[in-house]
Amino acid sequence: MLRSIKHYSVPHLVHIETTYLCNSKCIFCYNPSKVSSINYNRLDRIVSSVKKSHIPHVYLIGGEPSLLKIEKLNKYIDELSETSSVTIVTNGKIYLKNLSKKLACIGIPIHGDEKTHEYLTNSKGSYKKIIENIRRYVKDGFDVRCIPVLMSKNYNQMYNIINLAAELGMESVFIDKFESGGIGSKMTKKLSPSISQFKNSLTQVIQAKRDFNIPVGFGTAIPFCIDKRLLKENLQADCGVGTTFAAIDPLGNVRLCNQSQKVYGNVLNESIEKIWNKKELDEFRGLKWVTKPCNKCPLIYDCACGCKVDTNCSGEFCVDYAVRGFKKPLNKFQPTNSLIIKYPSEFRRFKVNSYLKINDFHNEDYIVTRYQTTEIDPSTKELIKFILKKDFILEKEFINRFQDRFSKKDLREFLSKLLLIGAIDLI
Repeated sequence: MLRSIKHYSVPHLVHIETTYLCNSKCIFCYNPSKVSSINYNRLDRIVSSVKKSHIPHVYLIGGEPSLLKIEKLNKYIDELSETSSVTIVTNGKIYLKNLSKKLACIGIPIHGDEKTHEYLTNSKGSYKKIIENIRRYVKDGFDVRCIPVLMSKNYNQMYNIINLAAELGMESVFIDKFESGGIGSKMTKKLSPSISQFKNSLTQVIQAKRDFNIPVGFGTAIPFCIDKRLLKENLQADCGVGTTFAAIDPLGNVRLCNQSQKVYGNVLNESIEKIWNKKELDEFRGLKWVTKPCNKCPLIYDCACGCKVDTNCSGEFCVDYAVRGFKKPLNKFQPTNSLIIKYPSEFRRFKVNSYLKINDFHNEDYIVTRYQTTEIDPSTKELIKFILKKDFILEKEFINRFQDRFSKKDLREFLSKLLLIGAIDLI
C-alpha cells in the first residue's frame, strides 16, 4: 500500500495568475479562456495575502502579465520581493520599460524557428519583436530564462532553441512538455509529443547542454521511466504539485496546479497556509488515484507519476499520459544519488548573493535563493546567519571560525553547496 506523499507547511512556489487576458492566441494555451479583465483591487489583495504568507518563490503569470500597468506590476514585484524571489512569465511581445530591478527572473518562450513559433502562438509577425525584446532585457541586466513548450510540432527544434537562447545571453532554458488543459485541450492529439519524439528531443537537449554551456532542464513533470537518460543526465523533473507548488487564479482561488480547476479555497478569505493544510487535499496526497505502471515503481515518491492533471483523465488526478495504460514502468532502474560535491585545493573567496534570504516564518526553516528553496536545520541556520552579516567570506577564516564544531571537509562542502544553489558567488 502506498503511503501519503510528504508536503511542507506551505508551498515553496506559488503562481499568481494575474489575469487571463492575453495578446496572443497560442493553440496550446492551458488557461480556461481569454475572456478576462484586470481587477487591480482584487489583485492587490491577492498579492498582499501571498506576501503575508512568506512564500519563498512567486511567479506572476497570466494570461499575459505585461498587459498590467507597469507601475502596478512593479508595485507587486517590489512588495513580494521583501519576502519572496519573484519571477514574471511573459510572451515577450511587449517590452516592459523601467521594470523593477528587484525582479529575480523573466521567463520568455521561444517555441522554435520563426515559422513554427508564430504558428504555435497564432501571432504572425511577433517572432522578431520577441527576440529583440529578449536582447533588451539581457542588456538591461535581467536574468532571462527561455521556456519553450515541447510539442509534436517542434520536438525536432530543441537543439536550435537552446543554441539561440545561449547566443542571446539568456540565463537558462527550461522546457515544458505539452500537457492537455484549458484551451489547448482541443489540440491534444495534434500537439502531444509521442515517446519517440520525446526521446529525440532529449537527445538534442543533452547535446545542446554540452555544446553551449547553458543550464538546461525541464520545467514540467516527466515520468522518469520514459528514458533512463533523464536520471543519468540529471534532467529529471517533478512539478511539485500538492507538495511544493500551488496556483492562484485571478479570483484568488487556490488549486494544486495551473492545469487543474479543482478549487480548495480562496486567499481573499483565508491564508494559503490554512488552505494548503486542509484535509481535502489528502484526496491527492494519499495517492489512491495512482494506477499502473506507477503504483509498483520504486521511484514513485520522487517522480510522482509525471504530470498528474489533464483533461483526458476520468477523475481529478491520473498518471501521466506518456505512461498511462502501460502495465509496468518503461525502464528498470535503481534510485541513485550521483551528486558529488567538489572543491579546489586552494581556499576561495565568496560574496553573499543579493537574493539569499532566511525564511523562518513557517514550521520549517528555509534558505531562499534566486531560484531555489532549501530546508535547513538549526546548525545550518546559524552558519547562514553568520554569512549574511559579511560583505564577503574568506573560506580559510570561515573554517577557522567553526572548526571546533565541524570538520574542514564538511565546511568546504557546505560552502560548495551554497555556491551550487546560488546562495553565494565566487569572487
